[in-house]
Amino acid sequence: MLELALNSGSGPIQISDIAREQKIPIRYLEQILLVLKRSGLVLSTRGKNGGYTLSRRSSDINVLQIIESVEGALELTNKKMKKFAVLFDAFNKIQNNIKKDLTNLSLEELAFRKRQQDLAINYNI
Repeated sequence: MLELALNSGSGPIQISDIAREQKIPIRYLEQILLVLKRSGLVLSTRGKNGGYTLSRRSSDINVLQIIESVEGALELTNKKMKKFAVLFDAFNKIQNNIKKDLTNLSLEELAFRKRQQDLAINYNI
């Protein structure tokens, strides 16, 4: 998703390019992209100039959506834990804070941070 955000506006990106840049095995990346496509976060285009693009602006996609699309619901608590009320309440509060932070963190913000990091690294060389 980060690679797609970094190259947004450049047209579809081929899976081999994403795999190379992010150092992810193509077979594994294919599975991830299929899940992201089913979740409505990416679009695929077939053909010679095909590849993957974000389904909407990176500012409209948050990190929680990405994580939950690939991994399922983010849950630190479950019904069995309710019998340990103090522990359940503490973990539930932590879970809610994590979800809030991940919801407030957009893919656009991650792409911005990555660009800033790359500029800082290049500057120091």
